[in-house]
Amino acid sequence: MDVTIDKKLKDLWKLQQIDSRLDNLRAVLGELPMEVADLEDDIAGLQTRVSHITTEIGELNQEISNKRIAIKDFERLIEKYDDQLNNIKNSREYDAINKEKEIAGLEIMSAEKRMREYGKQIELKEETLTNTQNALDSRNKDLEFKKAELTEIEKENAEEIDKIMLERNTADGKIDPRLHRAYHRIRGNVRNGIAVASIMRGSCGGCFSKIPPQRHSDIRAHYRIIDCESCGRILVDQAITGIAAVDEEKVEKTTRRKMRLTTK
Repeated sequence: MDVTIDKKLKDLWKLQQIDSRLDNLRAVLGELPMEVADLEDDIAGLQTRVSHITTEIGELNQEISNKRIAIKDFERLIEKYDDQLNNIKNSREYDAINKEKEIAGLEIMSAEKRMREYGKQIELKEETLTNTQNALDSRNKDLEFKKAELTEIEKENAEEIDKIMLERNTADGKIDPRLHRAYHRIRGNVRNGIAVASIMRGSCGGCFSKIPPQRHSDIRAHYRIIDCESCGRILVDQAITGIAAVDEEKVEKTTRRKMRLTTK
């Protein structure tokens, strides 16, 4: 049996009301989930930086160790050249050995210079490492606090959310597949999560744009699904929402407040 437009609109409106209740409950969490996610990203970045700096310090220390070994090798060469100088046979051999000894001495001086440079780099990197580690410790403490706060709020609302989710699953299953896709597409594209908007004083209850009289009449006729020409939300009248005219102003104020909060 075909489902009437009237029934489809009522099912959509009921689902919207349930989703709005869920949105309001989740709004209690405020920006905590985003703050937790941001802190986790910061911590991951700082941990990576600590790891990189630690690796760089290790590499510099290895370079210093290599230079120390090289210096000892050159010192042994110099000792060898000194022994050879005691047994020279001619001036050409003397000059050649002295030249090699001079080169070894220069290599030692170069290695010592590089060791001093590496030492200064290590000092700077260790200072950066300390600052980064302090920042990481601070972020970890903030994350621990935020997670505890988030967990507490989630526990307070979990039972009610579970109850509403059961109600939502029932309502969601009644929606025509094509309308179901449209509903979720609209909800994903609007800031306040209102995909099905009631008419308030001749305007769309989602974006507050004026609805032309003829379009208003078509909406009241319930012969097809009609959306807002400005924002694309599905529009329903009082016969579907059951909202009395005297309550429209209260609903409008609540909707406008929700839109202001979601645009901040």
